[in-house]
Amino acid sequence: MERSFVVLASTAYAGSTLLSFLLGAHPEIATTSDVSGVRRRGRMDAFECSCQRKMIDCPFWRAVAHGMRARGYADFDLADFGLGFDYFGPGLRSKVLEGSLPVAPLEGVRDLLVGALPGHRSRMRAIARRNRDFADVVLDVAGARVFIDASKERMRVLHLQRHLGPIMDLRVVHLVRDVRGVVESNLRRGKKPHLTPAHAARNWARTNEIIVRNLRSVPADRQTTVRYEELCADPDATMAALFAFCGVDPGVRVTDVVAREQHLIGNQMRLNSLGEIRLDERWRGTLGPPDLESIGRAAGAAYARLYPDGEPLGTGGGG
Repeated sequence: MERSFVVLASTAYAGSTLLSFLLGAHPEIATTSDVSGVRRRGRMDAFECSCQRKMIDCPFWRAVAHGMRARGYADFDLADFGLGFDYFGPGLRSKVLEGSLPVAPLEGVRDLLVGALPGHRSRMRAIARRNRDFADVVLDVAGARVFIDASKERMRVLHLQRHLGPIMDLRVVHLVRDVRGVVESNLRRGKKPHLTPAHAARNWARTNEIIVRNLRSVPADRQTTVRYEELCADPDATMAALFAFCGVDPGVRVTDVVAREQHLIGNQMRLNSLGEIRLDERWRGTLGPPDLESIGRAAGAAYARLYPDGEPLGTGGGG
């Protein structure tokens, strides 16, 4: 039976870890959540898999590492899978060569110019193949046939569609969360102390606009959009629709199989038990009118496109 590679495209703090966990609970689906990050470097002696074992001691990850090396990837490292397309790391070089540009037509011109650079196109193609092979190994180890990739690279959809779309069943789920919830999560986590509500809102708008733009390269029947709020309001119906989209049995109830052991990497939530699925709207008590006004100015146009029937951005906050 044909295997599928499903990209879960979203901003940070949009609920991708929750959705990865729910999708991965299906017996025909396997996911490790975010595969492109390198935050494990220097932490492997203590970094835990979601199964509560250290990743280096986890039988699942040992089997994946063995499988990748058996396929010829002698450099495969659990601290860095080598699956990211921004292979130069953060900075101007990666931005120019692989990243999103302010004006969409510039990307086409850039791709033509960069494509002429010695080895660049072949290297990008090799990274795509490495992603495909990684997915195959994970599916082999898990005994599943649909792989979910929840990595946060902004241009990941475009790169995967360009290099894998013609040779495998590639599908995309665009997960969207209300910008106010994403802004509140960014501010509460405090990873960027000088981040303002307006800046966080602009990041939300920009990332979602890039995802929507890149989805133009994906066939209409191979993409779908899910709102975090709808997932929390009716998880059974939302997951049934998503299972059908992924091509697996939609009759499997997530609540019946959430005890299935999974092997997710990513944020700390993966180490917690799922519990009740509840809508997180802490922003209503923490974002005041000035915050909501700045969020509206920064992300109003994008919000209106993604939430055409949504609550106006300037309302609903605390004092």
